[in-house]
This record gives sequence, C-alpha cells and structure tokens, in this order.
Amino acid sequence: MRVRIALVVLLATVACGGSDGPTTPPAGSNKTYEVFTLSTVFSPNLLQITPGDTVRFRIVPSQNGEGHDVTFDAKAGAPANIKVTLTGTFDRVFSTRGNFHYNCFVHPGMSGDVVVQ
Repeated sequence: MRVRIALVVLLATVACGGSDGPTTPPAGSNKTYEVFTLSTVFSPNLLQITPGDTVRFRIVPSQNGEGHDVTFDAKAGAPANIKVTLTGTFDRVFSTRGNFHYNCFVHPGMSGDVVVQ
C-alpha cells in the first residue's frame, strides 16, 4: 500500500512539473550559425546570436594557400581560439552575453564579431 501511495505522489509530481531546480532548454532549442573563410575575409563578419548558440567556423585556405586562425580578444566568456590551420570545421559555443571580437592574425584586417544578446 505504501509503495502505491509513493508511486502516485511521484507520478503526480512529475506530471505537474514539480521541480524547483534549474531547467535546461529543450534539446534543439539552440541554433548553429556558420562563418566561412573566403580568401581574406570572414563571411559573415558579424553575427547576432543568443546565449547557448554555436558558431561553426569553416576554414579553407586563402587564395595564396595560407591557412587561417581565429583569435578572440582576451575577454571573460570568450571561447577558445582556433590555431592556424589550412582546413577544418570548429564549433564554439557562446554562453556569455557580450561582444566577442576576433581576428585572423595570418591576414591583417581579417576580423569579425559575435554579439551575444
């Protein structure tokens, strides 16, 4: 009898959403955006995203065969840098609100921004 009562209380709590703890967003609620290296520019070079979204950097060699890097300004919440590479796909999750500026130091002037709102 006690087992039945405990089971009924448990099922009622679950059915009513009875939890005071933190909740996580449903799977698939965050978005993924892509940034490509095109010659000596990032495209797009400005993204506006929400916390928890992912930016996928797709690196291909520049016209002269040089690789690229993605180096973020030193700032709290900035994701890890991407070292110089000729080709590759690298995902970075942005969890902190703010403006995150990045550069390719192989190609001066090649830069972009991710604004997390």
